[in-house]
Amino acid sequence: MSRIRGIEVKVQKEVLQTRKYGLNEILKKKNEDQSTNSKDDAEKHQIKELLQKLPRLDKIFDVHRKIGEGTFSSVYLGSLRQHASLPETEKRWFAIKHLVPTAHPARIEHELRCLQDMGGKDHVIGVELCLRNLDTIVFIMPYIPHKKFSEYVGEMDAEELRQYMRALLIALRHVHSFGVIHRDVKPSNFLYDRENRRYLLVDFGLAQRLCPAPEEPPAERAPPPAHSNGVRKRTREEEELASGAKRMALDLSTGRPVASPATPAVVASPRRVSAVMREPAAGGASPPAAHGAGARPRCACAGAAAVCAACSARPAPRAPRAGTQGFRPPEVLLKYPQQTTAVDVWASGVVLASALTARYPFFRAGDDVAALAELADLLGTQPLQQAAESLGRRVVTSSVRRGLCLRKLAARLRGTTSISTGSRGSACMRCRLPQEQCLCRDETKKADEFVEGRWVAGFPDSAFALAASLLDPNPRSRVSAAAALLHPFLASPSAPAPPAAPAPHTAPL
Repeated sequence: MSRIRGIEVKVQKEVLQTRKYGLNEILKKKNEDQSTNSKDDAEKHQIKELLQKLPRLDKIFDVHRKIGEGTFSSVYLGSLRQHASLPETEKRWFAIKHLVPTAHPARIEHELRCLQDMGGKDHVIGVELCLRNLDTIVFIMPYIPHKKFSEYVGEMDAEELRQYMRALLIALRHVHSFGVIHRDVKPSNFLYDRENRRYLLVDFGLAQRLCPAPEEPPAERAPPPAHSNGVRKRTREEEELASGAKRMALDLSTGRPVASPATPAVVASPRRVSAVMREPAAGGASPPAAHGAGARPRCACAGAAAVCAACSARPAPRAPRAGTQGFRPPEVLLKYPQQTTAVDVWASGVVLASALTARYPFFRAGDDVAALAELADLLGTQPLQQAAESLGRRVVTSSVRRGLCLRKLAARLRGTTSISTGSRGSACMRCRLPQEQCLCRDETKKADEFVEGRWVAGFPDSAFALAASLLDPNPRSRVSAAAALLHPFLASPSAPAPPAAPAPHTAPL
């Protein structure tokens, strides 16, 4: 009898829980617990396997848990074994980066050289130790506690954003002074300790040498070749082209690229965008359109949203493709081969735009053509086409976009009152929307101009002007990291406090 009563009590308890929390929530919690347990078991197995392959690591460090994972590496949190008896707050913590065994030795050597030469100052991470056993290689680097960018991007005020962007550009200025492009600048690679205001630029796995450093001997100026013979093998970039993974930053091929026909790409949206890739002519100008001696005849697809047979038969252009989708500048999307440190400057502009609008990720396109369509929406089709023309490329769209005002966009997304360009209640002549909802750019003024003392969405107007300079679609006119640090938004020792009661609809954007 007592057994039956116990079963009844258990059934009643489950019924009450189901009524209180809902059956779906209970099942969801169980699935989450099972998923967490399986994930923890997998991480423990990976740590155990790593320590077995690299016994020296087990003798020096206690490896606690995995704190990050990428295409070419996994990162673990570790501490010294000799400090095992110390409290957690007194231990010295390290980030243990385990590179995948399939990574090319030249790429690993290049990353290690970057950490040794540039790391340890100006918010750039250094390397404490490197351990290797056969194909198992780990980098031991400093660790700082940090949170995900998405957790605090909407909480940053003007002063915190100023310090954050200043630290990021200082790190980029230091890296660029060595003639190196980081190529993967994004919030997850710029660690931020909010409590102690510490910053670290990490992950040089995709870094690329722009030019030889003056102090390097001649034998070390160029990245080491991938193959010792003259036979060309398939590069990692070509192998991962279909999977959409990160591309290698080092050009490890020695032969001529294999010609492959370029196919027209069309984005599934109300507008069509196609990029016609051409080999740049002398001086970066577009290929000559007129017939004559030495002139290339005008193709049949000029001015059309398609690619003709003559253009399809040309060899596909080869250019560095490393980086993360959403942070690639126009020159990368258009496969321009002579890329510079302006690639990193554009990525820092995307980070700034995310912080101003409190939206991360800021760009969400899944492929390069869709990414060009997003840039056309934000910047306008004309600036994008002019930048492409200066690079010897052509961008054809089925509709004309005037571009959006980043100030109005930030005010809309943050839920603050936007500053209107006209009388309240009137409609915009271009988008036909009320002035309170209009996001059109004011074409009578440059986006990189600002009004001293004006605030938009809780940020000074100079912050939006800096974002416009960083997001210049033309890499040749895009501001450098060193020049950006002289911008009024970053040069001042501290950003002034916003006005207590800003008066809306009084100053034009």
